[in-house]
Amino acid sequence: MQSGVRKMRRKMEKYRHLIRTVSRLSKEENFWEVIANNLQTPRRRRRVVNLYELNRLTSPNDRVIVLGKLLGTGVLKHPLTIVAFDFSSKSYQKVKSIGGTPIFLEDFIKTKPSISGFKIIG
Repeated sequence: MQSGVRKMRRKMEKYRHLIRTVSRLSKEENFWEVIANNLQTPRRRRRVVNLYELNRLTSPNDRVIVLGKLLGTGVLKHPLTIVAFDFSSKSYQKVKSIGGTPIFLEDFIKTKPSISGFKIIG
């Protein structure tokens, strides 16, 4: 039981660090403010998006930011660049298999990204 508590604490500390980083970026560009506000919502209200929704709302080679977790329900029929806070294992595999690029939000921020051309979904 103790190891589960420690694991949760590490995960929450990592999450808080991500919120602080995005909050700093929000002072430079308003785009990041939307993401920072979304990350600060309680866990029970965090957003989830399924692949079939992305398939319906996007075109081939779109660049998308998912505000929350991407789940693997449905089929993705065209390649996308998807940035999300978290991916289910199935959704990650499906995006890779179609030729898309799944990127974790934490890794995306480290690259000092250009945010032009991204759609926010979630």
